[in-house]
Amino acid sequence: MSFIRAARGRSKVMLAAAFVLALAGSAPADELADFHELVEQATAQYRVVMTTLERQGQAETAAEVHRFRETWGVILERFGKEPPAPFAGDEQYAQMFTLIDARLVGVLLVIDMGNRDAARAGLAPIKETLADLSARSAPAKPQPQ
Repeated sequence: MSFIRAARGRSKVMLAAAFVLALAGSAPADELADFHELVEQATAQYRVVMTTLERQGQAETAAEVHRFRETWGVILERFGKEPPAPFAGDEQYAQMFTLIDARLVGVLLVIDMGNRDAARAGLAPIKETLADLSARSAPAKPQPQ
C-alpha cells in the first residue's frame, strides 16, 4: 500500500514539474498573458477579502487575507525577479511586492485587534495596485480596419 502512495506522490511531483517547465518555456506574449491571468486571480481574491471584511467575522476575514497573500505570493514567485516586458524598466516593480506583503501583514494585525476600519484602509491601496497591474498587462485590443 505504501508503495502505491509513493508512486502516486512521485507522479504528482512529476506532473507539477512538467507544468512548471511548460510555463517557463512560454513565449514572452504568453508570459504577459500568464501574468495578467494571475493578476486577475489576485483581483478576484481581493474582492472576496473585501466582501468577507464587510459581512463576516475576524477569523473568516483573516483566512481570506491569508488566501490573498498566497495568491500574491504566486505572482511574486513567478514574476518577482523577471518581470514581464511592460514592467521591465519599472524601478518600483520589485518594491511593490514587498510593500503589498507588508501591508497585508499590517491588515492581519488590525483584523486581530478587531479594527474593521483600519483593515479597510490598509487594503484600499492594494485595489489601485491590482488595477494598475491589470491595465498594464492587459492584452492589446485589436485595431479596427
